[in-house]
Amino acid sequence: MSPVPLDVVQGAVPNFRDVGGLATPDGPMREGVVFRAAQLTRLEPHVQAALRELGVRTVVDLRTAEEIHHRPDTLPGDITLVVLDVLADRPHSGAAEVAALVNQYEERASVAAINAAIGDGQAEQHMRDTYRHFVTLPSAHSGYRTLFRGLAQGVGGAVIHCTAGKDRTGWAVAVLQLLAGAGIDDVVDDYLASNEPMRATYGRMLDDFAAQGGDSDALSHMMLVYPEYLDTALAIVRTEFGGIPEYLERGLGLAPVEIAALRKRFV
Repeated sequence: MSPVPLDVVQGAVPNFRDVGGLATPDGPMREGVVFRAAQLTRLEPHVQAALRELGVRTVVDLRTAEEIHHRPDTLPGDITLVVLDVLADRPHSGAAEVAALVNQYEERASVAAINAAIGDGQAEQHMRDTYRHFVTLPSAHSGYRTLFRGLAQGVGGAVIHCTAGKDRTGWAVAVLQLLAGAGIDDVVDDYLASNEPMRATYGRMLDDFAAQGGDSDALSHMMLVYPEYLDTALAIVRTEFGGIPEYLERGLGLAPVEIAALRKRFV
C-alpha cells in the first residue's frame, strides 16, 4: 500500500496539519483547503511529491528575512512560494526570536545570557507583545491582508507557515476558523494542539537547557503556546474593531465580497 501523502508530510514537517474540520453552524469546515506547518526546510523529494498529492499549489511563508536566510524552504518548482514578513516592522519580536534562541542553543551560547534575555517574566511579555503586533503593526496588516486576499481568490490547496507554525501561523489560522463560524473553545483547543509537536521537537532542548541551569519555564513560554497569547490578540480585535469580520474589513482593508469569498472556501 502506498504511503498516505498527509502521513508522509507530517512525518517530515513538525506541526503540519489541516486547518479545516472544526464544527460550524453550517457543518464542518472544509478540509484540504489550507494546511498549517512549521518551516518547510530540507524537504526530501518524496515529501515534496506528497505536498503535490495533497493538492498544495501555494506556500505562504510568514517568517522574517533573517529566518528565511538561515533555513529557506525547499519546494518543488510548480508550487508557488509567497513570502509575507508580517513582523518586518519588528524583526526581533518574540515569535521571530524563537529561531534565534534555537540557534544560540545549538551554538552553545551562554546559558546566563539566554536567561538574562528571557527570565523574570520577559519571555511571556515578549510573546504577548508579539500577539499585539499581529493586530497592530503595519507590516502585519499588509502581510495578513495579502494572505487572506490570496486565499479568498486562490485555487488549489495552500500551506501557511512560519518557523514553528504556532504564532504567526496560529493567528492566521484562528482568524480563518473564527470567520468560518467555529466556536472559540474549539479554536483555542486547535491552537493549543501545536504544543504536542513543539514538545516533540524541542523537549530535549528544554531538558538540556534546564540541566545547565537554564530557566526552562521561561524558554517554554517562547517555544510553546498559551491561551493568554491568543487572548491578547483577540482582545485588541474586540476593542478596536468589534469582531473578526470587522477586523478583516476595517483593520486589513478587505472588501465585504472578499471576506464572503474567504468564508465560502471553508464552509
